Formats: sequence, C-alpha cells, structure tokens
Amino acid sequence: MGSWRQTVLGRPAVSVAMATYNGERFLPEMLESLAAQTRLPDELVVRDDASEDGTVGILHAFARRVPFRVEVISGGPRLGYAQNFVAASRACSGHVIFFADQDDHWRPAKIATVAQQVRRRRPQAVFHDFALAAEDGTPVTASYYDLLAERGFPPVAALKGCSMAITRGFVDTWGWPPPDAPVSHDFWVALLSTAFGQRRNLPEPLIDHRLHQHNASGWVPEESSRAFTAAGDGSGPVRLLIDLVIKPPRLGARTRAFLDVLDQRGDAVDPAHAKRLRRLLQINRRRHRAAAHAGQA
Repeated sequence: MGSWRQTVLGRPAVSVAMATYNGERFLPEMLESLAAQTRLPDELVVRDDASEDGTVGILHAFARRVPFRVEVISGGPRLGYAQNFVAASRACSGHVIFFADQDDHWRPAKIATVAQQVRRRRPQAVFHDFALAAEDGTPVTASYYDLLAERGFPPVAALKGCSMAITRGFVDTWGWPPPDAPVSHDFWVALLSTAFGQRRNLPEPLIDHRLHQHNASGWVPEESSRAFTAAGDGSGPVRLLIDLVIKPPRLGARTRAFLDVLDQRGDAVDPAHAKRLRRLLQINRRRHRAAAHAGQA
C-alpha cells in the first residue's frame, strides 16, 4: 500500500474520498490522473457500493503500486450514491478531504492548487471550476462556470462534489447528513459553507468531469430548475441554492435535515447566520406547500 508521504501531527494532510459502483470502464483513467498529481495525496479511501464488475480488483491492483496509502472498503451493503460518499469520507483521516468521482480525469495541479488555498485550522470548503467532457472524452465545455453564467447562474450554483475539498474543521463543525436524510454530501457542504461564509471558489478548471448515461452527477441547472428565484432578482446565493435543490417530493425531509443541524450546531457557529438560514428554509417550505395547495384547489 505504500507509505505516508506527508503528515501533520501524525495524521495525513490530504485524503481523497472516492465512491465506486460498477466503474471499471472509466476508473483506470481516474486513478492514473490521481497518481500523476504534482502533489500526491497522503491517502485514498474508496468505498465500493457492491460492484458486480472488476472495480474492486482494479482498486487493489492500483493500491499495490502507488506510494501512498490506499484503503478499499468493500463487501458491505448497497448504500446508494450519497451515503456511499459519506461512508468513504467518514473513513478519511486527513486534515483536508477531496471528493473524487470514479469516472473523471484530474488535471495534474488539482491537489496542489486547492491545498495552497486551504486554511486547515478553519471550517472551510474550497470549490473550483472544471471542464465538461462527453462519454468518449471529447470536450463539451472548457468552463462549467462559464456555462452557468450563460444560463444566468453565478459560480455558487456549482454543486458537484468532484469540484470541492473540505477541511477537518468543516467536518468537526457540521458532521455529515444523517443516513435517513435525502441530502447528498455535496449539497450539504455547498449550502452550509455558503450560508456561513465558509466557502471559497477558485476560477481554475482543475478536472475534466465526464458526462455519461450512468453517472450520478450529470445535472446542470437551467432556468426551469428555479421555482421562486429568477436571474438578476438579487435573491442571493443561499436562497438560490435552496430554490434549486430543496423542493418536492423531498421538501420536508431535506428541510428538516438542515433545520436539525442548525438547531444542534448553528448557533454555536454564528447565531445570525443560523437564524437567516432557518428563515430562508422555512419560507421556501411554506411557498412550496402553498403552491401545492393552490394546485389542488
């Protein structure tokens, strides 16, 4: 499995959390791009979600030849995309955790570029721009942020976990979505980091994110994704994120997951920000319920 490359107070500095499921087609390319980083990770933790192909064998073969620790967690029950990522992330021990999809390609400077912007002692989430590629690797767009701008959205609408890294301080502050909550790890990070001023966006495209019929993160927002906001209405980034994601049919469960974490931890972080996020979540819930009632009348 290799040895630790760099540690901080006896712990690895950089962890990469990867969730896999039947990924043998694109996984080798993703792993090679990870091994080609100018700043290698200190550990890669992969949780496989009961793959039925050669995914696990590919991972073990990779682990035997790279100079950093690789932990492959397999043989457990199917958890689904969101909780599979949470399980992999919980097993990471680094001061900074990167999320990795099984089918992307990381550009060589990704880890180094993001790590330079991280303040390890703070709760922080660092996001970056990325390119989109077709299933065969053909470029689709050189900048996701530019694509969002064309559709009337700011960079804050970029919600893909493959474009973010979080500090240990963020995990200690907010934890992870509970198993029964239909909230993905990436939206959890995006909304809380944005609402509490813990988010930073980097303009460099640092990965090529592959779009194909089997990936779980191919959604790109468009005007029809909005319910109660509009381009140029001054609604603000937090309200925009809530509007894009927290809606029926999982309106109640998603709202409750965030209200619960605010009740448990929000006031200790920043009471004013917690109060504002509670209010926006509750307003959004009332509007959706009123719209549903009006539709039934």
